[in-house]
Amino acid sequence: MTGVPPTVLLGVDVGVSHTTAAIARPDLTVLARADGPGAPLRPGEAARTAATVAEVTTRAAAVAGIPLPADRGVVGAAGAGRSHERRELRDAIAAHGLARTIEVVADGEIALAAAFGTAPGILVNAGTGSIAYARDRSGRLRRAGGHGWQLGDEGGGYWIGRRALAVAAKARDRMSEAAGLLARLLAAIGLREFDELVRWAAAATPAQVATLAAPVLAAASDGDAAARRITAEAASELVELVQVVEPMFAPDDPLVVATAGGLLREESPLYVAFRARLQAALPRVRLREMVVDAPLGAVRLAAEMK
Repeated sequence: MTGVPPTVLLGVDVGVSHTTAAIARPDLTVLARADGPGAPLRPGEAARTAATVAEVTTRAAAVAGIPLPADRGVVGAAGAGRSHERRELRDAIAAHGLARTIEVVADGEIALAAAFGTAPGILVNAGTGSIAYARDRSGRLRRAGGHGWQLGDEGGGYWIGRRALAVAAKARDRMSEAAGLLARLLAAIGLREFDELVRWAAAATPAQVATLAAPVLAAASDGDAAARRITAEAASELVELVQVVEPMFAPDDPLVVATAGGLLREESPLYVAFRARLQAALPRVRLREMVVDAPLGAVRLAAEMK
């Protein structure tokens, strides 16, 4: 007699810089993962994002030795913050037959699930952009930020890179103390002259500008005054995201904050500055130091699907 095949879950994290798919069991045991390029959802480009999800998922399933479709799947995608965008992407992904039941949520929701499960908490994510997701004890969700590089994303990689470019330009004009930061930016991009930087910036994508956050934070670690100011400003912007969602928690509720994203690793000067400013602004906050596994958060949501 042929046994009933075990349930297989799919969790996918679609970000600006990379996409990761995880194949797992309902007990959250991950059987295999695969990584691919970033494919954030942009207006009219659901098919492009879905194609990347399909390619990465197919490779993960092959490594796991699991035939598709999976039983249930959840995809958390950057740019999928509104209901009509989620529907468009869900339909586009469903056409690839990756899972019998598929749901699409914002990428912040899977990170929140990874950090807290179903418990209350606040997740602050700083990568190319920035966002805070919060869930209270009743299960109510709220977000702050995450509106994209043209409308906000303060404290994220693009914002830091853009601030650094502006400071570097002023350094050029005024021969200020930010001349050292300008030199770092030129070296990071592989340029020699300021005029080359002007041309580069005119054609750079938001993701390319966001890559400048790394040399800025490295300069801050080395004590560069201009870089440290930018880092402090970015940290304050991220703390403001927490302050926006904090009122949804009752005064006697525990207030736990976790962080995610490439800019908020524990060794980062941005994380250090964020932690100090957060504790000063909201003394009751407890910062949970952990690595947030967003694809596993997507798997967890898939496991909870009916």
